[in-house]
Amino acid sequence: MTGCARLLASKPATIGFLASATALYAYGVLSAELIPAEVGAVALPFDFMAGIPAAFYLLVVRPRRLTPLAVLPAIWLGYGLSVLALGSPNAGVLPLLLAALLPVELAIAVREAMRLVRTFRTAKAESADPMEWLFATTRHLVRKELPARMMAAELSAWYYALLSWRQKPRPAPGETFHAYHNAGGYLNMMLGLGLALPVEVVAVHLLLPQWSVVAACIATLLSAYAAVWLAGDARARVLRPVVVSAEAVRLRCGIQMEARTALADVERITPTEPEGLGKTDKLNYGTFYQANVWVVAKRPVEVRTLLGTKRVRAIGLSLDDPHAFAAAVRGEHAGQANRG
Repeated sequence: MTGCARLLASKPATIGFLASATALYAYGVLSAELIPAEVGAVALPFDFMAGIPAAFYLLVVRPRRLTPLAVLPAIWLGYGLSVLALGSPNAGVLPLLLAALLPVELAIAVREAMRLVRTFRTAKAESADPMEWLFATTRHLVRKELPARMMAAELSAWYYALLSWRQKPRPAPGETFHAYHNAGGYLNMMLGLGLALPVEVVAVHLLLPQWSVVAACIATLLSAYAAVWLAGDARARVLRPVVVSAEAVRLRCGIQMEARTALADVERITPTEPEGLGKTDKLNYGTFYQANVWVVAKRPVEVRTLLGTKRVRAIGLSLDDPHAFAAAVRGEHAGQANRG
């Protein structure tokens, strides 16, 4: 990569471009009254709707291999500011320019939609895990792992809450499944919340309008969102069990966590929190933080969480049958039928 390309791909270049674009937008709007009407009616829309978005694509989107969809908001921002500066959506070349750009925007949207569909289908063919399908798709959109993981987790919550009720976990040959959705009373807690939440939502929605209708609507929407998220995570705990194969162990906790380590790298399985490790070397995903099994690795393991990737040596979980899991990891139940 040349020095110029490195400069364009750097964060200061992006910040500089955005600052310059903002300044140009502001200058164009504030100086519209000083520019001859005939010139402004042509120059401003072209600059706002074509010039600056094109520069944004060349200097920011393309060097970072971002989706061209990122350019569309810049075009519509330019359109809105053009209307503001000229005082009418029918001024100058605005109607013609808008009509000319709409097919371009539609072509970009269709092209990117087709690429997203291909990415989703490829990921689905390569993995049986819906979270991986959604992560591959969101990664194509944003290119960064952390926001892609967070987006995939949100979409997964809705997928598992609404679209997964006829599905069952399907083991591959040689794998054993180890459930954890009943451990520590988690399922009973979810059922209790499921019964109590509708009553709470109705009561809050009836009481809050006495002070604010807007607050009542917001509280109701947040409660509905929380219910979907909790249902999705609970359903994911059923469909994403801990898996032990002949080569590796995959540790999971709903949509919140996933880690994989080779069996040869497992140092020990212990029912209590291991001593001798620092706080940053351990992650506790037990129900109410009461893990009944800890997997201690010989070296740090990559753990994918809702807040990004971490590397730890010990992971705690609450399993329905921790003894069977420990035996499977040690190879004592080789050839045993799958557990679900």
